[in-house]
Amino acid sequence: MFISAMNAIKRKVKRLSRSSTLSGNPVRSYDFLEIGFHGDQYLLQLVDLIIRKCSYFIETGTNVGSTLAYAARKYRNIHCLSCEPNSRAFQQALKNTRNLPNASILNQTSQEFFRFIEIECSHLFDQNILFWLDAHGQGFRWPLKEEISFITGKFKRAYILIDDFKVPGSPCFGYDQYKGQICSFEYIKDVINQKVSYKLYYPSYNERTSQHHPLRGWGLIEYGQRSPLEISRLLEGKVRPAL
Repeated sequence: MFISAMNAIKRKVKRLSRSSTLSGNPVRSYDFLEIGFHGDQYLLQLVDLIIRKCSYFIETGTNVGSTLAYAARKYRNIHCLSCEPNSRAFQQALKNTRNLPNASILNQTSQEFFRFIEIECSHLFDQNILFWLDAHGQGFRWPLKEEISFITGKFKRAYILIDDFKVPGSPCFGYDQYKGQICSFEYIKDVINQKVSYKLYYPSYNERTSQHHPLRGWGLIEYGQRSPLEISRLLEGKVRPAL
């Protein structure tokens, strides 16, 4: 069942990719890394805890594919979908994931990507999904509000990890801001579906565990789950609920 559903999505992505027009949105120039999620060991443990409860991993902002390739390689039974609007980064991400049959990328903005999901893959709305939202940065208007509104309005349940997120009371974590846009809960809270009962989590550590990046903030929104997230012993004291 999973294989047939994954193959159907792959065919739809391949068909759309042949007819898509490459766009030129700004791209952050990151090198490809063999590890995803900034290499943050606590965040990697959290992803490992969550993704085993999910059927799909959906990312916005592939860049050159470090996180997508890591997730697809580590979790072979999870279909990993992503989008990248910048043509050069998209082509590089394709190369970096070419040997991963469970990874699919579209050369689209996240708004176009979610429209594709709504039209072609609406069965995903009933699945448990881990989202990694990373389509924000410098030089353009962020789609983050549209992403949050769409996800909480369409998907019955999800774990939403937002990268480069402001962590209140923890200035050691870097976060994105550009022309009045601050990647934070305050920025997105008004677009979360009011019918959704959710929980918000933040990191609660200050030691750098990555060999590749300084500390980058993240936020986790959890909703629609049968039971609340149970933090493993390894993450005790490292993840804190905010709501």
